[in-house]
Amino acid sequence: MSSVDRSPSHMDSEQRLTDRLRSRLLGELHLGHLRPGDRLPPIRELTADLDADHRAVAQAYRRLEAEGLVELRARTGAYVAVQQRIGGEMMEETARWLAGTLMEARRRRVTVRDLPEFIRRCTASVRLCSTCLDSNEDSMVALCAEMTDDFGFDATAVLVDEGMTGRLRREKLPTEVQEAHLLVTTRFHAQQVGKIAELLGKPMIVTTLASEMVGIIERQLRDGRLTLIAVDPAFGERFRSVYGSASPAGDRIHVVLASDAQAIARLDRLEPVLVTRAARRQLPDLDLPLLLPRYPSISNESAHEITNCLIRLNLEAEQNKNGTRKP
Repeated sequence: MSSVDRSPSHMDSEQRLTDRLRSRLLGELHLGHLRPGDRLPPIRELTADLDADHRAVAQAYRRLEAEGLVELRARTGAYVAVQQRIGGEMMEETARWLAGTLMEARRRRVTVRDLPEFIRRCTASVRLCSTCLDSNEDSMVALCAEMTDDFGFDATAVLVDEGMTGRLRREKLPTEVQEAHLLVTTRFHAQQVGKIAELLGKPMIVTTLASEMVGIIERQLRDGRLTLIAVDPAFGERFRSVYGSASPAGDRIHVVLASDAQAIARLDRLEPVLVTRAARRQLPDLDLPLLLPRYPSISNESAHEITNCLIRLNLEAEQNKNGTRKP
């Protein structure tokens, strides 16, 4: 009989899997895609979906059961547990998270009464502008929307072109780039935007895609074809190159432009489609099932970078305003 691996690296891997499942479950509950009592994917299905060991998946479910998020029933599988509520509004898990946050604040001598103002000073004491740079409209719209909605930046979009990166002189750059507090881009333009950020002395963040979103898209391509509705043909080409390079999935990707009303009318009304934010703005009344109704496109790792930058920029601005900035 082989011994169970309880090495630190193995335990870290199990914890990451548990965190991933917890995040997915809470996200689905938040969006209303799951409700208490709904059946969750069986261990065998999750094992294949996550490319994980079935014992690790089973352990993750047991940990989530101990947290009160999952109910394991003999012979029938895993279900969303009925959530205990506080004041009829807050799940027990959320209360535990908030209690931990308040305790961490207390250790730093930030009281419950002072915490809202402390958060405001760290995140919203000044209006911050971010400029999102990419070479297609769909990517820029998605970045701008999340920088505004999720992080509170005033976000503007600027198209990356050879003219911009070929004339690296401050006065020749667009005003939105010159005046931005933060430059945001993707891996495809990290080198060009990096040179601009260095010239202007501005922070830059290179975003990566949310793993949950990537997993859903890859699973759809494994199971069959995927229709993408986008505004910019360049985004369709990028999408094919990213998701079709490692497998024959490229043949399964069907790109339709939002401006092509006839092609959209011919789509199967029962088949889920992937619609970019930019395309949704042009097609607000689109009557098709959506593969990703409201998933964020920015990864947790990139969100952590953005949040750290948001806090630093706010505190620096407040120090400058108060004349307390250290030399």
